[in-house]
Amino acid sequence: MKKTPNTSFLIYDASAGSGKTYALVRYYLQAVLKTDNPEKYQSILAITFTNKAAHEMKTRVLTQLEEFSSAKILLEPTELFLEIVSSCETTKQTIQQRANKTLSHILQHYGHFSITTIDSLTHQIVRTFARDLGLSSTFELMLEADQFLEQAVDFLIEQTGEKKQQTKTLTDFVIQKATDNRSWDISYDLNNIAPLVYNENHYQQLRQMSNKTWTDFLQLKKQIQAHKASAVEAINKASKTLHEKVVNLNIDEALFSHRELLNQLEKGQSENPRSIPSNRLLSQNEKQQLLKKAACQHEQDALASLQNDINKWIDDVAHHRNKQTLLDLIERQRVPFSTLHAIYQATQELQEKQDIRLLSGFNPLLFETIKGMPTPFIYERLGVKYTNFYVDEFQDTSVLQWKNLIPLLENATASTDSTILLVGDAKQSIYRWRGGYPEQFMRLSKGETPFSISPEVIKLPRNFRSKDTIVTTNNSFFKQAAAKLITPDYQNLFTEGANQETNDKPGGAVTFTFVEGNTLAEREPNYLEAVHLQIIDCESRDYKRNEICVLVRTRTQGVLVTEYLAQQNIDVISAETLLLSQNIKVNVLLSWIRLRSNPTDEASRKEILDYFRTDEQDPYDWDRSGLNKPIKDFVDQINNNKHAFSFKRFAKANLYEAVEYTIHVFGMTENLCPYLSGFLEEIIEYTRNKASSDNGFLSHWDEVKDRRSIRLTSKNNAVEVMTIHKAKGLEFPVVIFPFAETKIYSTQSITHWLDVSQDEFAGFSSLPVGLSKDFSETSDENQGIYEAARETQTLDALNTLYVAMTRPEKELHIVSHDPKKTSNTYADLFIKYVNTNNLPQLSDHQYISGELLINKTSSPPGQLTKPAKWIVNTNVDATFRKSNTFGSQD
Repeated sequence: MKKTPNTSFLIYDASAGSGKTYALVRYYLQAVLKTDNPEKYQSILAITFTNKAAHEMKTRVLTQLEEFSSAKILLEPTELFLEIVSSCETTKQTIQQRANKTLSHILQHYGHFSITTIDSLTHQIVRTFARDLGLSSTFELMLEADQFLEQAVDFLIEQTGEKKQQTKTLTDFVIQKATDNRSWDISYDLNNIAPLVYNENHYQQLRQMSNKTWTDFLQLKKQIQAHKASAVEAINKASKTLHEKVVNLNIDEALFSHRELLNQLEKGQSENPRSIPSNRLLSQNEKQQLLKKAACQHEQDALASLQNDINKWIDDVAHHRNKQTLLDLIERQRVPFSTLHAIYQATQELQEKQDIRLLSGFNPLLFETIKGMPTPFIYERLGVKYTNFYVDEFQDTSVLQWKNLIPLLENATASTDSTILLVGDAKQSIYRWRGGYPEQFMRLSKGETPFSISPEVIKLPRNFRSKDTIVTTNNSFFKQAAAKLITPDYQNLFTEGANQETNDKPGGAVTFTFVEGNTLAEREPNYLEAVHLQIIDCESRDYKRNEICVLVRTRTQGVLVTEYLAQQNIDVISAETLLLSQNIKVNVLLSWIRLRSNPTDEASRKEILDYFRTDEQDPYDWDRSGLNKPIKDFVDQINNNKHAFSFKRFAKANLYEAVEYTIHVFGMTENLCPYLSGFLEEIIEYTRNKASSDNGFLSHWDEVKDRRSIRLTSKNNAVEVMTIHKAKGLEFPVVIFPFAETKIYSTQSITHWLDVSQDEFAGFSSLPVGLSKDFSETSDENQGIYEAARETQTLDALNTLYVAMTRPEKELHIVSHDPKKTSNTYADLFIKYVNTNNLPQLSDHQYISGELLINKTSSPPGQLTKPAKWIVNTNVDATFRKSNTFGSQD
């Protein structure tokens, strides 16, 4: 039996597939069943990170309690049941009775069954402290930040011309884009910048922005320009002084090697003294070859007398040039930074106007409010008495989320009857971009704790998920890949952490396929074909399609795979790529909605005409006759004596009824497709919260269309396609990973906040810069910042790859390409691994670790041929069956 650690602060630091969630559920059951009190569960708070994970954990706990309550458990006790009996030091009958009472109590008081997401907990706390936070008690919570930020950007653009300084900032932005030969349309760029407003990684730095005025930003611009002018002046002055000294030596210009010193000094006196000193000059100076060999000794000695001046000039110019470079980088970000201030103001104004609050803005708000409050006071205000805290997937907890949790957890460390349990794996931390730093969990695992006691760190060494070959291949691959890292702690994550024991599951296979093509565009069709061929091969070895998952790095790749497989008549499940907006019927319905407010809209008419045109009709004549007709004649053409659609009736109905009517009259109810079900559900959700105006819904649709997809059950015999981020925590018999050539690092995408003097930069203590190579060359300190950013990006890239490669149970198929020379991509890691380990070759471009075998545990065919069950909130078929009022008469 497993021995229960004797501590109130436990950390499970365990790799993929090692039973972390099992351990968490075991501790939960142990806590509720060690006492006769059936209400014990009310003192336990279990935290997960998604609603799905919270639902699954609740289901697992309830399922185990139900199993423990049965009479059968006494005759055929499970391993988990016996562990609970042993840890609670009681009898089987007692645990059975306690399980029955606890389950009954939970079902009768389900609202006190506290297994929740960290966002839900944060929302609860914010509601409790609404008055302290200066919020109204009736504020509406908005979950989707993207949608709100798009509204804020639109609101900002609409105000152009009304606010002078704000308009000037946006105008500067347009000019900057035009200078860079980019589109003058700023809405796309503004929407890209906007998420920084609520990004926790920039929280501390952006706090300073909230109190700034447009005058501060104008002053910042002036001071940057003044500093740049000062740097140029200093270079001009130093260059002029040295140039005069050199000229006064009366050395023939022809005797200077390539005339380089004189050229550089003259260049240093120009209005834009860039690229000095040159590498050639630096080399000549180091080798003491500023003069040609033809120069006499007297001339050599004369120039040598100025050697200290030359060296000082080189150092001074380098200093001021580096200062210029930093100022250029600051200036390049100044306009977007000022624009971010405008967006921030727009979000604040909109939130107050609409009495809404973004969930993503709660963590900073909460942190500032409760950080100084005593823990008992927080408990008293919340009205809860939690003694046990269990946090799953802790590596995904953001820094601010953890700081907000610490006061709630602190009481538990002082009680012998309390437990803090953190479960995580730093190798699966892939959310740095939203504040989830793997280093936070790494420090805790090393014993660095905010509490008065140190944690007991428990390792789970065995992989229960994957076949032996997958485990051993991943172990060796990531040990080799760890060489990409420099930081010892980062390396140890994979050299020591990726060293799992197998679970006596012999077999399994990992294949590496390398497609051909000099560019990604050339390789793209080869990637898609390779995925298709791999699915066919798996099917030939008795794998069912619903046992196969294609993992991709981006949603764009997922769409490519989904569309290609559909063309090959392979059914696909993908919540991320089966967008409602891709369906022609949905787009036709949207066109009809647009015609309600603008009957002459040609684009909408064209969409409808294309849909209803038959093969017998000439496309040109059909379109020409329909585009300019009165709306009644246009509808008659569409009806074509086959339908009885009345535009008058359609226009009078409310939005939902109008769409229902259109679907019914045009016969779309037969085998109602999931896209239409999803579209109707979207209309219902919209009209439930807002007035059902056509223009309002169309604006809403434009905001959400790239995120709304059909949803279906996972029981279909269809291949799943999903991004690696969505697959986190899941497992599949077979995983195919195409497009495996992601860049490992690209620091230019990182925004770094450079500490600056408030006196010299309009009261700002830090300003944003891009981490380019130019930045790294401005000082040793900045070189270190650049290299540290590249190192963390490398860690994050390996973590993402680790998540992908640890999803499969039986087979992993990686599809990459041979870069031929060293590259900064996953492809480089894969080809190096294949070559270093001399993997057997299956074909010209495919290698294998393990063996491809017939699948012996495939699900029976009868379980895989059930029709899809589309998940919607309304029974649309029933709606149509009940509605018998549709007809041709107005």
